Amino acid sequence: ASDTGQSFKVAAEAATELARQGLGVEETLKRTKDALILARLAGMDAADAVNALTAALNTFTKVGLDSTTIINKLANVDAAFAVSSEDLAKALGRVGSAAVSAGVDLDQLLAIVTTAQQKTARGGAVIGNSFKTIFTRIGRTDVQKKLSDIGVATRDMATGAMLPATRVLENLSKKFQTLGKSQQNQIAESVAGVFQVNILRAALGDLSSKYGVYNRALRESASATNEAYLKNEQLNQTLDALVNKTLANLTKAGAAIGGATLKPAIENVLSLVN
Repeated sequence: ASDTGQSFKVAAEAATELARQGLGVEETLKRTKDALILARLAGMDAADAVNALTAALNTFTKVGLDSTTIINKLANVDAAFAVSSEDLAKALGRVGSAAVSAGVDLDQLLAIVTTAQQKTARGGAVIGNSFKTIFTRIGRTDVQKKLSDIGVATRDMATGAMLPATRVLENLSKKFQTLGKSQQNQIAESVAGVFQVNILRAALGDLSSKYGVYNRALRESASATNEAYLKNEQLNQTLDALVNKTLANLTKAGAAIGGATLKPAIENVLSLVN
């Protein structure tokens, strides 16, 4: 609570949520701190921040990401583009599993969500659901055939393995502008479905540019170090944070004094009553 400028109650609630996952004390406290920093930077509720961080960790667990790495990537991209950490976190919760199945890593996912958010301002949850549909449809045999028919590569030439969905979208973006309007509409509907076409078109319009939002956001996410912790330290200098820190320290002192003085007396009374 003291380190993140949060109240003792908020920190305790976040820790309780994480403790239910069967984590050890050390990992629970580490994730609690990171979740509270995410809540602070994104303006999210602590419970929502815990859920978003947990979803991201569970999704990308095989690539060795920890909670600190994730919040630093969110903070770095947040600072560089017109997208909030809250939007990114909500999108991760909606599309994470589909992204992993489609071969998309965390940096690529944050970059393409940022691209769609900056161009459409639809919000993280909506964009996450859109890319869940798009990534799933790209894996379908009939969609891959339609893309191959117009010269868009969907598989690795050497191994025959399916390319990551973001790579397929990059390949499609280069070809899309050369198609007629009718063919563009048919391909867009095949890849995104009827309701997600606008998100797809927004992404395709940027992916074809070497200096577009996607490639810049990809670099920002990949180069993240300790941006979230630095922002947290800056926020700790505000009056509100100092008040919360003081209250947290008083709570800590009260717990220590109570444990040393009141506890033995109460135990003696209860023992005598029993």
